[in-house]
Order: sequence, then C-alpha cells, then structure tokens
Amino acid sequence: MPAETTSMLDMTIQLVERLGVSIAVVIMAFYYIMWLSKSMREERESFLRKDSENDDRLLKLVEQSSDALIHVKNALDQNTQAMRELLYRKS
Repeated sequence: MPAETTSMLDMTIQLVERLGVSIAVVIMAFYYIMWLSKSMREERESFLRKDSENDDRLLKLVEQSSDALIHVKNALDQNTQAMRELLYRKS
C-alpha cells in the first residue's frame, strides 16, 4: 500500500479507538457530504458554462437566420416592385 493510504488508514483506526465508532461514522459522513457538495458544485458550474456556450451559439444561429430572412424579404420586395413596373408599362 502507498504511504498515504497507510497513514490515512492508521489515522482512521486511531480516530475510531479514541472517539468510538459512532463519532467516527459521523465525522466520515460529514466528510462524505462535504465531498459530495463540492462535486455537485463543480458539476453545476460545468453545466452552466456549457449552457452559456450553447446559448451563445444559438443566439448567433438565430441572428444569421434572421439576416438571411431579411435578405430574402428584400429580394422578394424588389421582384414585386419590378413586376409592378412591368405591369404598369404594359397597361
């Protein structure tokens, strides 16, 4: 076993011997809850970062789509105007 694991195991055994099983379990549960909270916080931050990046991409896509639709509308308006002018000239 690595030295770190051995020292952690020795510390845990000493803790149980000194304080008793119930206190040792409470301390370990507290440590687990703290570790779990930290992991969940990091996961939320990662999710929010990805969500923000996706929102930015979606906004750019909507802007590009809107620009394309405006160009189509302008072209359609120009064609309509040209058709009106041709119809007036014929009449």
